[in-house]
Amino acid sequence: MLICDYEFCGSTERWLKILEALNSRNWKNNLVVQVRIKNQTDKEYRQYAELAKSILPSTVRTLLNGDARLASELGYDGVHLPQCRLDSPPTVIEELGWLSVAIHQTTEISAAEALGAHSIVVAPVFRPLWKDALPLGLNQLRTTVERSSVPIYALGGIEVSNVKACLEQQVHGIAVLSSVLKARDPVQVLDRYFVNIES
Repeated sequence: MLICDYEFCGSTERWLKILEALNSRNWKNNLVVQVRIKNQTDKEYRQYAELAKSILPSTVRTLLNGDARLASELGYDGVHLPQCRLDSPPTVIEELGWLSVAIHQTTEISAAEALGAHSIVVAPVFRPLWKDALPLGLNQLRTTVERSSVPIYALGGIEVSNVKACLEQQVHGIAVLSSVLKARDPVQVLDRYFVNIES
């Protein structure tokens, strides 16, 4: 899963360049792109969400961070809810094919399962490369996987060098942000992740 974070990119131009770069591959639905747009007005949020959906290739699965109603309206495959939204889920979740939720500790698994989540993003596994956060570590990741009936994605400080360590904890997949978004060639970095996942 690639989290294409508008704020992290630093400019609309950079964000769009990354989205457009994804059109250079047929991802065969093996890549999930979560579009994350924070700290924008409602009008800008909608504008950028619509623009991202129009740019992303049909060969990726798409999640919109935060707004289930807009995700459904714009034709996203699903919505990703941050941890702070677990207590107040939107009413249109059932209209979407995929509900992804974020958790930061194993005690939040039951809330995610009760919402009917199709996947859970657990973060941060390692210390993130771009912000200060206390990492959960691989042991806690493994515990979360074992206690969850929902597929788990590992996020936070994930680099090519530690992908295998995450996969050994039986996660369903990994989620990445900074290593791809800051790369000169984001698709090349994604390719390196896929090589490590598939080998």
